[in-house]
Parts: sequence; structure tokens; C-alpha cells
Amino acid sequence: MSRTSWKVMMITPFRLSALLVLLSFTGFPVGEKQFAAAEDGTQDYIIRGDGDLVDNGYGGDPGVFSGVNTFSRSLVRQLPVDRGWTYNSPVDKSIKNMFQSSKLRLEYLHWSIEGPDNVLLSSPILGVPDPTQPTTVFDRETGVPRGNGVALQYNDRSMDTNGMRGVLEFALPEGSLEWNVWGLFRNDSNRPTDSIYALQSNADIDDDLSVVVNFKKDGVLASNTNVFDVDYTVNMNTELVGTGVNYILDPFLPGDGFHVQPLFGFRVISLRERLSQVGIDSGDGLAVGRTSVIESKVENRVFGPTIGARAEYKNSRFSIGAEPKFTFGFNRNTNQVATDQLFVSTDPRIVTVDKNNEFSPTFQLTVYAKVNVNEHLRCFVGYDFLYIGQISRAYNVIDYNESPTSGEEATGTRVRQDNSDFTADGITAGIELVW
Repeated sequence: MSRTSWKVMMITPFRLSALLVLLSFTGFPVGEKQFAAAEDGTQDYIIRGDGDLVDNGYGGDPGVFSGVNTFSRSLVRQLPVDRGWTYNSPVDKSIKNMFQSSKLRLEYLHWSIEGPDNVLLSSPILGVPDPTQPTTVFDRETGVPRGNGVALQYNDRSMDTNGMRGVLEFALPEGSLEWNVWGLFRNDSNRPTDSIYALQSNADIDDDLSVVVNFKKDGVLASNTNVFDVDYTVNMNTELVGTGVNYILDPFLPGDGFHVQPLFGFRVISLRERLSQVGIDSGDGLAVGRTSVIESKVENRVFGPTIGARAEYKNSRFSIGAEPKFTFGFNRNTNQVATDQLFVSTDPRIVTVDKNNEFSPTFQLTVYAKVNVNEHLRCFVGYDFLYIGQISRAYNVIDYNESPTSGEEATGTRVRQDNSDFTADGITAGIELVW
């Protein structure tokens, strides 16, 4: 063998080994980790070799599988967590932003409701200038004198009651949406008559007092009285609730200072009232005794669009403001009067109903002062004044009348249409939670 051939045989294995190593680093990048873009913000991980996936990374030594000139390749896709079909949708984002910047106010209300102001629970008596003063009364059936009697004058101008109000406010583009629900607990009022019947123990029969209710005859003033010498009770209860939705525009300039924010919305107010008059007449040996009932009910449902404004001065520690609102209200009222044993014990229970639609303008003024306890809690006090026009009241819808020519005397006293203004006002106090 020649020297040249030996050199070729000795060098060729080293050169072949070097060539294989060079090719493994250049032509076959085995075990290298690469990334490729995928849809929906995910990533594709392309793995060559024997690398292992550990905690969203790769560990181990990449290498070539056993065998000549073979390698492995796998694709692993990392997807986001499935959070529902609305996740990151426009609807989902709007709802999320709304609740992240919402407010909840809870208020205690101590209000005074306007009540009856010297309302005569009877028709005037013919020939008697003041029926609330003792006057001689006669038995309606026989015409025999029954002593002295007085008609009742109902006076309870300020009926105090308590209530609650909740307000939920959501942030919207260019403003906020406010929903409120409020109500006053039922107020009970009565007209005591104990002092009247206490005088019946006097020895002089002329000093005995009883309660009388006088009635017109066919709409004409008369001396036509029911005499109740045993007992007479008057009770009235009033309920007031409401709800509304307002959209309040954002201030023109954000930040602290004085701002005026226009608002518009829709509101509903319900005023219900019931008046019950129950009198007991012994008959005094002249007629059969009876328990006479006159009961009146009203239900006012006021609703309509609202406009107004919120004027407020605020800084990082406190805020004071006023919020006047006017509602173009319409009142759908239902009034009812029921009588039982009205004139004699055989008179049946008769109910008359009247329904009306009235324009009922409504105005409300709210003033308040808030103290910022922290970024999520505020405490406040305030004052509210509420005015509602053209409202039916239970003590105004009774027509004290007798129609003897009708053949059914009890039908004479019936419901009538009578509207008046209504006011309520009082103080408020509560807390406001801010998210």
C-alpha cells in the first residue's frame, strides 16, 4: 500500500465525523423551540426533538431520536380559558364597565303628609251657622228631639310617617342611568269622639251630646240628620309609593367644583287612601238600632315624563347640591264610596265607583349634603318637598245626600269627583356605596 492511500484512509473518518457534526448544527436544528402566530391571540409552540413541556416552558435536553437520520416534530397550542360566549364582547364590556362604576344609595325618610284641614264629615245643616257646635237634633224617622248633637270636623293637617328609598345609579356613555324606588309606611289617622260621649252622663238630658251626620235632600240643603248616640269612630290610612328612571348627563367640565347636570326621565307615583266612618245608633226606643257605615277609598296613579337638573358643588371631602324635577303627570284615579245601613237597618250595602283622568303636574325639590368617608362610602342628610296637583282624597269624594224620590234612599250618598293639591315634605338620611 502506498503512503498516499494510507493517508487517505486515516484522514477520511475524521473528516466524515466533522461533516456530520457541522450538518447537525446547520441543516437539522433538532430540539429548537420556535413560535408561530395563531388565531384569537393564542400562540403555537413548534417543538423539534425530545423536549418536554414543563409549566408552559420547555425542559430536558433536545436531541435526535434513536435511528439514523430521524427526528420528531410536534405542535402544542396554548388557548385562553373559556369564559363564555359573551367574554370580551361589546355587551360584556358594557355591563362590566357599568357595574364597576355604579352607586347605591339607601335612605331613611321621615316625611309629613298633608292631611285634612277642617273638613266637615257631613253636609251643612239648614239654619245652623256652625254645625260643629251643639245644636238640637231630631230623630230622622219620627221628628222627635234627640237632644243636642254636633257634626265632626276632621283636622289632621300634618300626618308624620316614615319610609325608605333606594337609588341605584349606573355609569353610561356621556351620563349615568338612575333608578329609584321609594315608599312611605302606611299612616293611620283618626278623629277621637270620646270627649263628646263623655257628656252623656250629665243629669240634664239637654246636655247630652251625640254625633250627627246631616244629608242634603236631592242636592238641596236640609235639616236631615242621622243621630249616633252610642259611638262614632273615624279612621283614615294613607299610603304613598313611587318609582322612576332618570338619565343624568355628565358635567361639561369634569373634576371638583360647581356643576349643573341636566336630567330627564319617567316616574310613577301611587297615592292610596281609605276613610271609614262607623256610627252606632241605639234608636232611643223610637226606631230599631243600627250600625251605619260610610267608607270611601281613592287610588291615584300619577305618571309622566320628567325633566330637571342636578346642581352640585363637590370636592374631595364633601359635596352639597340641589335637584329640582318637574313631571308632566297624568292622574288615572279610581274613587269609591260604600254605604251600609245608611239610614235604616234594612238599607243594603251599596257601592258607587267613579274613574277619571286628570292632568296632574308634579314638582319635587331635593337638597342634600354628603361627606366622603372614603372612596367607597359616603354619608348624607337632606330635605325633600313633593307637590302633586289634582289628587283625590278620601275625605273629599263623599256626597252626603239623600234622594227620597228615587225609591232607594241609600243610593243618595254616593261618590263624587273632587280633586285638590297634595304636598309632602320631610328629612332624609342615609349612606351611599360607590364601586
